Amino acid sequence: MIMRGDRIGLGQFTQEHSMRYLEWVNDSTIATSLTRTLPVTEREHLKWYDSSVGRPDAVFFSVSHNETDEYLGNVWLWGLHTIHRSAELRILLSPESAGKGFGTEACKLMLEFAFARLNLNKVFLYVWENNTSARRTFEKAGFKEEARLIQEYYLEGRYQDGLRMALLRQDWHKAMA
Repeated sequence: MIMRGDRIGLGQFTQEHSMRYLEWVNDSTIATSLTRTLPVTEREHLKWYDSSVGRPDAVFFSVSHNETDEYLGNVWLWGLHTIHRSAELRILLSPESAGKGFGTEACKLMLEFAFARLNLNKVFLYVWENNTSARRTFEKAGFKEEARLIQEYYLEGRYQDGLRMALLRQDWHKAMA
């Protein structure tokens, strides 16, 4: 494990993990939240894994339960910008992990990595407005809404706003005090 929290740890995202991840991405509920309409093929997924994990502007971690070592999902920073010292946080956990606080803890660990180890100034993310459980997760981790993207997504038969949420290093320091 690279980092450990109270109940979960962040470690290497392996190809074995990625095959489990592929099952989740093709789950109809998760596919909707990812705004996917077509299933992801194994070939497409392996191409994504190979191109994503080795990117110099991304940091991927698996999320695992500390006691059982069960793989729960992934959290990653995408589009690391060395001049602006910012990155987008993305997270996907298994359907079985929902509502147990693992997402909040994974976000907090990734924020510690982003601010303390990578010396970033800002971490941001995107979420659609009706995803109240994800919004709560991000708010508990310290994120605040900074922009509303009007009718950004067409989901569940209607247009929905997207939210951009962010956390600055200075506010993370305050939250940690």
